[in-house]
Amino acid sequence: MITPENMEQPVILSLVIPALNEEDGIAAITDRVLAVQPALMQVGVQELELIVVDDGSTDRTAEIVASSQGVRLVRHPTNLGYGAALKSGFRAGRGQLLGFLDADGTYPPEYCHSSAKPY
Repeated sequence: MITPENMEQPVILSLVIPALNEEDGIAAITDRVLAVQPALMQVGVQELELIVVDDGSTDRTAEIVASSQGVRLVRHPTNLGYGAALKSGFRAGRGQLLGFLDADGTYPPEYCHSSAKPY
């Protein structure tokens, strides 16, 4: 387990969510991710950095994310694909730990802390 005693800097988890035309569900998934912050702290993660990469959406996805507190938006002007969105998000992240989730909630963010064994 990562603890402040064995790390010189605060432990940051950067979670990336690639999104393409997800206006109907993006707020729900970002809210769910942000809600796991207290549980992450219990396993040694002092900060959660949530990054949504809007991959050229033509709907209100970017607008919704931009108005969400605690969520950082990275935008692609055109659709570059899932892999490119992940790479952009990982490059933008500042955490020692990186992870990703799908915008549709396929992988429940509530399980991020239960199997987290940071080292």
